Amino acid sequence: MKAMRENIALPRLRQRIRAFAASWLVPYLPYPHFMCVAPLDPVLRILWRAEGQIPPAYWPRLFLLLLLSAVTTVASMPERVILWAWLRLRPPRMEHDNAPVFVLGYFRSGTTFLQNLLAADPSLKSPTWPQVLAPQGFVAGWVLLRYLFVPLLPLTRLNAVVPVGGKLPAEDDFALNNLGGMSILAGRAILPRRQAFFNRFHDLDALSADEFSRWRTHQFAFVQKLTLIAGGRRLLLKSPSHTARVRYLLELFPGAKFVHISRSPEVVFRSNILLVRELQRAFALQSPLPEEEQEEIITREYLATEMHYLADRARIPAADLAEVRLQDLSADPMGEMKRIYRELGLPFSQACEERIPRVAATFGKRVRNRHPDLTEAQKARVARLEPLAAAFGHAPAPAPGTLDIDSQPRIG
Repeated sequence: MKAMRENIALPRLRQRIRAFAASWLVPYLPYPHFMCVAPLDPVLRILWRAEGQIPPAYWPRLFLLLLLSAVTTVASMPERVILWAWLRLRPPRMEHDNAPVFVLGYFRSGTTFLQNLLAADPSLKSPTWPQVLAPQGFVAGWVLLRYLFVPLLPLTRLNAVVPVGGKLPAEDDFALNNLGGMSILAGRAILPRRQAFFNRFHDLDALSADEFSRWRTHQFAFVQKLTLIAGGRRLLLKSPSHTARVRYLLELFPGAKFVHISRSPEVVFRSNILLVRELQRAFALQSPLPEEEQEEIITREYLATEMHYLADRARIPAADLAEVRLQDLSADPMGEMKRIYRELGLPFSQACEERIPRVAATFGKRVRNRHPDLTEAQKARVARLEPLAAAFGHAPAPAPGTLDIDSQPRIG
């Protein structure tokens, strides 16, 4: 009998220890931050917006970030000076027929899957994780930064929310964040109590003239820098925030092509709750907002993002736009990709035929998530997303308890 009681008590003790660690240790551990390979000036620009509201529990994480960022500042300085002068004197030409291809869709709508399928095309060049996390130092500065970045990449916990690797496609919004804090990521992942300020960089509509000019300059400069190393290939860019700023991208990159992906709004809502929680657990320097407040932000932002896209869709020439649903792309990756290429007027090469099935198979092997049942308040928020389900042709989400089509947590 005593042995039986011990067998019951031991698992309970382990469960309590894990729960304690998850609540009081994991959120504050000083993991290498995704901004650790950004120089001090963009890091300090973001920290300034914290208005002194960084609780002591987050100071170890902050100290490690500042320490590594100081090293990056020195290592990236030569490239920042040289490339700035080079781009000013000899900017690369971006022709109308070689403008970037943009992947559109809200967070967790399948944009990562679509980007990886498109990146299998050797005629397209997508920025990699080193290039978006170290946008000031991924050319000449990479000779030094690689010794700092490569060992730290698996430790940043980014792989908890997105497939990460030295050669994997990445979101260019990370580059805008690490160039100058001009991204929704600064609020969503780093300073959750300041989301109202940083979320303005999502659709850009509420920016001041100076802020918009700074965003435009950095977005264009990052694309120019990628063009230098692209070898004539068309750039492939993906960030969920691009979905809300199509009109500005058309002005900045005439001739750009767009592929929009959508997914059942209920599943997107559920997945974003998980995404925000994981991002803040790994990278936040402030305590999270109350759950209901954060869920309301997600709901309003998701609806506004796709409404921006639907309003701007008419501005895109028919030959420069394709749309796909994640459920169709998952069911028939090759058929949907051929259709997308046909509608965009892009050549579908033999290399695409060979590589796309391998990419699709890799994503198909990922572990699926189960999501808890929605509360009544959450159901009411999902109901407000019904216009998106109707606009993109999505049936109601699967019944509770069934597996959804999402893979492990990821940003796209």
